Amino acid sequence: MSDSERRQRRNPAPIILGVVGVILVVYYVIVSLTGVLNTNTDVLVRGGNEASSSDYLTLRMSTQEIDLTNRVVKANVIPIPHGDLVGEKAGEISRNLRIEVSSAGITTSVVTFPGESIVDPTSLTLSLQRGDSAYPFDTPYADFQLSVQDDETGRAVPFVIELTNSARPWVLTADRGDEMTEGSRTLVPVTIDGSRDLLSITLVSFYVLAILLTTLMAVVIIGSAILRRKLEFSNVIWLSATLLSFPALRGSMPGAPPIGTAMDFIVLFPCLVLIAGMLLWTGIYMLWRESSVLRRRTLEQEEAAGAAAVGAASASVGDD
Repeated sequence: MSDSERRQRRNPAPIILGVVGVILVVYYVIVSLTGVLNTNTDVLVRGGNEASSSDYLTLRMSTQEIDLTNRVVKANVIPIPHGDLVGEKAGEISRNLRIEVSSAGITTSVVTFPGESIVDPTSLTLSLQRGDSAYPFDTPYADFQLSVQDDETGRAVPFVIELTNSARPWVLTADRGDEMTEGSRTLVPVTIDGSRDLLSITLVSFYVLAILLTTLMAVVIIGSAILRRKLEFSNVIWLSATLLSFPALRGSMPGAPPIGTAMDFIVLFPCLVLIAGMLLWTGIYMLWRESSVLRRRTLEQEEAAGAAAVGAASASVGDD
């Protein structure tokens, strides 16, 4: 290439920087418009979530943690009175109220509020009906029933549900069913469905892709070295580091549950087996090859003899 042709060549750096800048702007616009950052914690409650009279309670529930390992949802609930249920002082309830929460077929929480008492938040524990076997596409849900009664008359107190989500990285939806009567209680079934947010699924997918690509690279590199008979100790080191890094990479995934999910059987375990098999074969091969000198009964002296002859010849030339 001549000097004139080299001077006429364009520098692609400004074009590359411009394209990267445009991609970043588009990315930030998408993040801001789609609500990926989850700045709003309100959860839509579908169904007939309306009060039948002006005297009702608002049960404000806030999910704090979704524990897939123990299959529970931890939440706080605080009742807010309206109408005649409002006490004379701020934050008080005028009547004796009894709130019961039934989850997994048993009553898990019973909260009583004496009349003219200050209302405080109460912790609840709800059972999950699905665990973490489909990580990261797991969709746990909790079925439970709410009952609010006047503790003196035994009559049902109408209420509405306000649900907020503080458990990340989960996206929640809720459904309120039709009321049903069980003895003296009026039960309202509620279902909370959860799914991981898109950002967590994207990050986990990237980690899974990295594990698969690294495994394929190891197969190609080791296979090529075997065919060319150029296996080196660096191959053993690389395979050892890869074998140890996969569990650490899997543990660093967002919300990674304990070992045993579907992803482990489909991706992690096969890749670990492949890497471990190549490591064992390569290690045994190199150990056998490099230990050949230790297994010989006699050592070859050709190199030593040649070196001695060269030294003698050099000495004789010096004497002359």
